[in-house]
Amino acid sequence: MRKSQAAATSSPAPSGRPGYAKSLDTRARILAATLKEASVSGLHKASVARIAARAGVAVGNLNYHFGSRGKLLRELMASLMADLLPRLHAAEADDHADFFERERAGLLVFLDYLRTHPAHVRLANEIRLHEPALYRRAVAGWVERIAARIRAGIAHGALRPMNAAEISVLAHFLLGASQFLEHMVENTTGRSYPGDGAVVDAYICWLRSGLARKPGSTRASRARRGRRR
Repeated sequence: MRKSQAAATSSPAPSGRPGYAKSLDTRARILAATLKEASVSGLHKASVARIAARAGVAVGNLNYHFGSRGKLLRELMASLMADLLPRLHAAEADDHADFFERERAGLLVFLDYLRTHPAHVRLANEIRLHEPALYRRAVAGWVERIAARIRAGIAHGALRPMNAAEISVLAHFLLGASQFLEHMVENTTGRSYPGDGAVVDAYICWLRSGLARKPGSTRASRARRGRRR
C-alpha cells in the first residue's frame, strides 16, 4: 500500500489536474516575459532576473521549468515558430492550388506577421549571431519546407522539371529572397512603400517568368536546341 501511494505521489500530474494547468500557465508566462525582455534588451543580454521579475516568478522557477537560460531561449524560438507556422499552413492549405498562388498567400501572411511582430526579426538575427547551431537547424527546416513546395509544383506541372540539386539551390534562393523582403518591410520609414500586395505581386511575377513551365519546354527540347547551336 505504501509503495503504491509513493508511486502515485511521484508520478507527474495528469493533464486534467489543476497543478498541471498551473504549470503550463507558469511556462507560458515565463516565455511571454522572455520575449518582452529579449525585445527590449536583446536576446544575448536578456537577464534571467529581469525575465523572472516580468513573469512574477522566482528565478528558481525558470530553472525548474526550462533547466537553463540557453534552453529557455531555444524554447522561446520554438514557440515563435509554433505561432507562425499554423498561419502559413492555413495560407497554403490547398496542396493542389497553383504553386505561385500558394507562394503569394504565404508571403502575404509572412509579411503581415513581421509587421505585427517586429521584435521577432531582431531576435532571429541575434540567434544567427549567438546561437548559430540553432539558426542552422531553423534554416534547414525552412529550406526543406520550401523544397517540398517546389517538388509539389513540379508534380502538378506548374514548374519546369528540376533535379534534386536544382531544387536545393532554388529553395535556398527563395529563402534568401524572403529575407530580403523582410528588410524591405522593416525599412519603410521616410520612403514610399507601395504596400505588401504590390511588393509580393512584383516578386511573384518575376518568379513566375523564371520558373513557370512553358508549353513544350522539356529537357529534351532544350537539349536539342543546344545541339543545333
